[in-house]
Amino acid sequence: MAPPPFRLGIIDFLNAAPLNYGFKQGLGEGLFTLDYQVPSVCADRLRDGAVDAGLVSSIEVVRIPGLAVVPGLCIASPRRVRSVLLLSKVAPEEIRLLALDPASRSSQVLVQLLLRERYGVCPDVVEAPSDPLAMLGACDAALVIGDPAMRADRRGLLVLDLAEEWHAWTGLPFVFALWAVRRDAPQPDRPGGVVPFFHRSLECGMTHLEGVVAQARREVGWTAQELREYFTENISYRLGESERESLSLFYEKAARHGFAPNGARLTLL
Repeated sequence: MAPPPFRLGIIDFLNAAPLNYGFKQGLGEGLFTLDYQVPSVCADRLRDGAVDAGLVSSIEVVRIPGLAVVPGLCIASPRRVRSVLLLSKVAPEEIRLLALDPASRSSQVLVQLLLRERYGVCPDVVEAPSDPLAMLGACDAALVIGDPAMRADRRGLLVLDLAEEWHAWTGLPFVFALWAVRRDAPQPDRPGGVVPFFHRSLECGMTHLEGVVAQARREVGWTAQELREYFTENISYRLGESERESLSLFYEKAARHGFAPNGARLTLL
C-alpha cells in the first residue's frame, strides 16, 4: 500500500511565490497535497496535525512543540522589505492603539518589540482585517503586511518598513518565515526525505522568475523592475549564519516580553 500524501501548508503570499513555485507546478506529484492558508492559519493547522509541514511565521517555530526547520531556506529581508509596514497617523512615540494584521504573527511580535524597545511606547493592540483605511479609521497606527501593504495608499502617513527598522537597530536581516516540519510526519521513501523537494521548489521559482514577476504585476500593480528587485534584493530565501544570528536575537527579545518561551532556538530537520 502506498504511503499517504505528505500534507503541505502553502502560503499564497507574493513573497513566498518562488518558494512555492515548484510545488504548485507539480513537483513531487503524488507525494504532496497542498493546503492553501495565510501564515497564522497554517501554523494552527501544523500545531493541530492537520498538515505535516508548512511555511510559518518564524515566531511560531519556537511556540509549537515538535517542529524542525528545513535547513538553508527561509523568507528574510536583508534590509528593506517593502511589504511589512507600520502605517501611522502619529509619531511612533505617540501611538496608543495599534491595529494588527492577523495573518503574520512574527510581524505582530516584531512591531511590538520595535515600539517597546526602540521607541519606548507600549500601545494597546487589536487584531483587525487587513484593510488599511478601516484599521487607521479606528486606531492610531496599523501593521499591514503582504499584498495589502504593497498596494496601500500612504499619503499623509508615517511609514516604517519593519525590516529596515530591525536592521537599523541590530545590523541584521530579519527572518519572517521558515519551512517547518512536524518531527512525527511520515517521510517519503526518497533520498533525503522531503528536504530536497523544498530546495528544488525554490530553484524552479528562481529559474522561472520572469513568470512569477508577470503574475505579480497583475496582482499588485508594481512595475516588472520593481518586482524583480523585490524578489532578488528586498527578499532573501537563504537561511545562513546572519539569519540564524538574527533569529536568536529575535527569540531572546521576544522571550523577554512574553512572546516566546525562554531559551527558544531552532531545531533543524
